[in-house]
Amino acid sequence: MSKVKYEEIISQLKSDLNAECAIANKYGIILGSLIKEFAKGKVIPHGILSLISNSKEIANALNLKKINSFAIESEKYNYLFTFSEELILISKLNLDVNLAKFMPSISVFLKKLSVSLTEEEVKNFSVFDFSKEISKIEETLESEKIRKDKYSIIKDLVKHISS
Repeated sequence: MSKVKYEEIISQLKSDLNAECAIANKYGIILGSLIKEFAKGKVIPHGILSLISNSKEIANALNLKKINSFAIESEKYNYLFTFSEELILISKLNLDVNLAKFMPSISVFLKKLSVSLTEEEVKNFSVFDFSKEISKIEETLESEKIRKDKYSIIKDLVKHISS
């Protein structure tokens, strides 16, 4: 897989666009971030990922070809989610930022970034030996069965005496 320095890309976005940004893959795992709510290594909340994955159905319901982004307005900030097939770019903007001017530039940037990312094929796969795992499970079950029956006579005596 190609090694992309997402932190450098995000720092460049911060200086060029004056916006805190985060980049996530299509599964919602944050690859790089300057936004504390979307820290690197965390996952985008399920509700937002669901909205992104259902964007095609939403576009069809609205008689649109495609939805490229959506914005969420909170008390202090706007969160802009721009997505492509492989990446999700999250921008944290002040409420006074004109989204109509900001969104086209961020969409173009994401398209260029997505095109520039080319993943190499994984050529070496590790072989997983299921027979070893199954034998370990069988050994564990056998030892549990022996341990369970080990003191059954004493347990029965205690029950008999106590009744």
